[in-house]
Amino acid sequence: MKNIKITNLKNQVKNLLIEASFCLPDDIMQSIKAARERETNPVALRMLDYMLENEKIARVQKLPLCQDCGTVYINLEIGPDICLENGFTEALNSAVSEVYNYCFLRKSIVSDPLFERKNTLSNNPAIINVSLSSIEGIKIEVNLKGGGSENCSYLFMLNPSEGQEQIINKVLEVVKGNVTKCCPPVIIGIGIGATASEVSRLAIKASFRNLNYRNCDPRYAGLEEKILGLVNETGIGPQGVGGKTTALACNIEFAPCHMATLPVAVFLGCHSTRRAEKHLDKF
Repeated sequence: MKNIKITNLKNQVKNLLIEASFCLPDDIMQSIKAARERETNPVALRMLDYMLENEKIARVQKLPLCQDCGTVYINLEIGPDICLENGFTEALNSAVSEVYNYCFLRKSIVSDPLFERKNTLSNNPAIINVSLSSIEGIKIEVNLKGGGSENCSYLFMLNPSEGQEQIINKVLEVVKGNVTKCCPPVIIGIGIGATASEVSRLAIKASFRNLNYRNCDPRYAGLEEKILGLVNETGIGPQGVGGKTTALACNIEFAPCHMATLPVAVFLGCHSTRRAEKHLDKF
């Protein structure tokens, strides 16, 4: 049995929070650069250049990539024979509070969603998910999601007979009606299957997936490419100014579902989709 001390876990999460806040992942940077090479609209080109310049300033000067420093998602994937000390949830929330205070990141979480809406002044609580895995050690993922893109999230309970075309139509409907609200070019995360509650988890997982990876099922990989092509044909473009790149990627995650259901969730992530991860396999 390998014991992971709370202090080690907390420090790893703090480092990942800082990395995610100030540095865009390489796959997103490369995707923006590739979009710039394809673009012919001069205003769209300028917008893509601003995005690359913004990333450089944030990384060098340790300034937030976005003024909305987001809701914090922390995912722990725990391998066999791993033991976490008690109190890890409190330690993770403490890591969030310390980083957001030390790095002067905007705190956006309110304690009550309806009546008081009082800021917690710590950006807590984080959304913490723990899953068991066959990997060696423990994998830590930190994802940050701003309120603008969060507001562009939709759940559809479709009739099972509707199939691919209806899913494509729903995604295009969401994009055309909402994409300019969440700083395109976006990353489209789609969940298909499971249940109404679980399909949202699939969509958020998809929206934070590395852009270099397609779904391992060729049928769903083909659907990802088809939807991405149709979205970019809308001509909405970076920041809605027109152009060839409305979305950087379309990622789909799926799961088995009840034969009478077809749950579909769509999450849009902005061009500044912030994430960082670390795999601890040595202790």
